[in-house]
Amino acid sequence: MGKKRKDFQIVEFQPKYQTMVIDLIGQVLRDQKVIPDSTEPIDDEDLHHIPRIYSGKGRFWVAIHKENVIGTVAIRDMGGNTAKLNRMFVETQFHGAGIGQILLDYALGFAREQGFGEIILNTHLLMKRAHRFYEKNGFQKVKKVSDKYYYRLIL
Repeated sequence: MGKKRKDFQIVEFQPKYQTMVIDLIGQVLRDQKVIPDSTEPIDDEDLHHIPRIYSGKGRFWVAIHKENVIGTVAIRDMGGNTAKLNRMFVETQFHGAGIGQILLDYALGFAREQGFGEIILNTHLLMKRAHRFYEKNGFQKVKKVSDKYYYRLIL
């Protein structure tokens, strides 16, 4: 376990962070062997439309350390009383520093304030660290489809 960090802040996404967000998520996915090693940025549709996709009762936040994005988390309104926890990533060198827990707690607090009754998420089979993290935080694995596990948490 790394030293717990307090020298970062969580802020709502702003367009100036977009390239750093895409780079961070791509790097973590490459580090976890979820995607092949490449210098090409990932091209996921939601990352090019963050303000629109994570609006209304949804939000997208970044963890900032020395003007760099070191973590991300998002809540996406799925309709009804369901929200999806999305884009939960922490730069690999900061794993074990408590940043992920703070991001998750922040997102879940927001989801409760918005009146959501459940949070769903999915994560790649290879992201074993994430599986342990979500299960430690009360998420229940509900199914496996292809290369993903799906989780649910009742708020």
